[in-house]
Amino acid sequence: MTFTRTPANDLLIINATVHVVDSSNSRHDSILVRDGRITAVGNESTCRAQAHRDADVLDAGGRTVVPGFIDAHNHLSIAAFEPIAVDCSTPPFTSLDEVLEAVERHCRELPEGQWVRGFGFNPARVREQRGPNRHELDEVAPRNPFLLMESNCHAGHANSAALAAVGISVCSPDPWGGLIDRDGHGVPTGTLYEAAINSALSLSWDEFADAHPDQAVGLIEAKTRDYLAAGITAVGDACVTTSAARLYRRADAAGRLPLTLQQLHGGDHFFSQQDLRRADILERIHGGESHLLRGGAMKIFVDRAYPDGAAMHHRHDGCTKHTGTPFYSPREVRDLAVEAAVQGIDLAIHGMGNCAVDTVLDAYRQVRRAVGDGPVLRLEHAFVAERAQAPMLAAAGVDLVANPGLVYEDGPLFGEWRGEGQGHLSVLPVRSMIDAGVRVSFASDHPCGGYSPAEIMWSAVARQHSSGALVDPEEAVTPLEALRAYTINPAHASGRASEEGSLEVGKRANLLVLDRDPLSCSVDDLRQMQVDQTYVDGQLVHERQTVLSV
Repeated sequence: MTFTRTPANDLLIINATVHVVDSSNSRHDSILVRDGRITAVGNESTCRAQAHRDADVLDAGGRTVVPGFIDAHNHLSIAAFEPIAVDCSTPPFTSLDEVLEAVERHCRELPEGQWVRGFGFNPARVREQRGPNRHELDEVAPRNPFLLMESNCHAGHANSAALAAVGISVCSPDPWGGLIDRDGHGVPTGTLYEAAINSALSLSWDEFADAHPDQAVGLIEAKTRDYLAAGITAVGDACVTTSAARLYRRADAAGRLPLTLQQLHGGDHFFSQQDLRRADILERIHGGESHLLRGGAMKIFVDRAYPDGAAMHHRHDGCTKHTGTPFYSPREVRDLAVEAAVQGIDLAIHGMGNCAVDTVLDAYRQVRRAVGDGPVLRLEHAFVAERAQAPMLAAAGVDLVANPGLVYEDGPLFGEWRGEGQGHLSVLPVRSMIDAGVRVSFASDHPCGGYSPAEIMWSAVARQHSSGALVDPEEAVTPLEALRAYTINPAHASGRASEEGSLEVGKRANLLVLDRDPLSCSVDDLRQMQVDQTYVDGQLVHERQTVLSV
């Protein structure tokens, strides 16, 4: 059954379980929307009394209404281009041969010289336990520059044409923040780590976006429609390059951005070194905002995934051993964060391991001393952190934006980073963070993981890996905490808590109609939760098509 919504009319939803997600976690049965804002929330008689006579009335039939989900750490500008790339996902592929066959099929009919990207590949999930080298990729993509991105976006595998196109040769030095893998003779193998992928990633992206700008905008719009169907009414792109910002402005100007998009600005490339001396970067961070397209924030990477994992401090026999390779020194992070805050820029700093968390915490303490409580200060990830770090993060007013969905996909990897006998470390210690007073938001990190809020909320509650093993189950959260971590908390972390994230009177009517109540259904049912309707600013932007039994 399809609900007919007249845009200019009031919207009155009755016979519902309405979770306001305010400070007292209020629950009501009706809600009234007018001119894109929440006008009333309460019982049916109260809301009807305030509704205009011609209001559109939706009888929810006992279904649940919650605020729209906010995915505060997403990589929309990468994920949107998957439809024109090669799907090399592992699974379903379990061997390099299957991956290479998929690349060959895709490239066979393409024009010579056209850039091609592959996505979804994880070398730990194929039989060979490695990525393809340049020669293997040359055989299946002999006429096209080709880059196979790993699913974590921290590495890629390029063929010879791609290496030549970006000027990587036996004589090339490793770039800042990156590593070019080489064979025993010093010749690049085709595997590029961290910032070494910058040029190939940007060139493959720019070639298509510059030649087909309208189609590129269409890909952005199509991906946001996928998000709306999952109940996501706002996203934060967690590393917006110069080219991506230009494309977002184009999409917004064309009216093809159907949800709120916050830009966490990076440099010219994905892993570029931040440089606030550049007037164009500052102008991009501060300018070009609209009702749906937001800015004002900057992304900083602290630690790398390669070559040796997250930045960690392990304890052995009373001594501390450091592992992991950072992008910046602690002093550089501190100076960059303070400079950004002085210029009115909110911050989102990527820190995966406990050493990186210490670096972020030190920088944010200095920011608070320099400028006070004004800026939004976010720690992204904290995949392996210390429970003892939680109260210090809370005291500094740091928001944690965590990715519990990755427990399901990468729990064992995080366990490897933690190591044996490291009782002071936990994998994604969100329970400890919440208990210490840290405001915790959940986010997908898509395409590094799936983007379904239902799946991610389930993962935070169940703490289960895909193998069925539990991953630090003592760090599980309640369904209510998971709901807040996808609504009001990321609204705070995005600097928009005054306008969205809860269904309080006066806020934007970004809301969902769900087929079940996430606060009362079973844990397994939470994972299966469906979004029947999605509203942005009071307008119906998604309605699930259901099969009616006869």
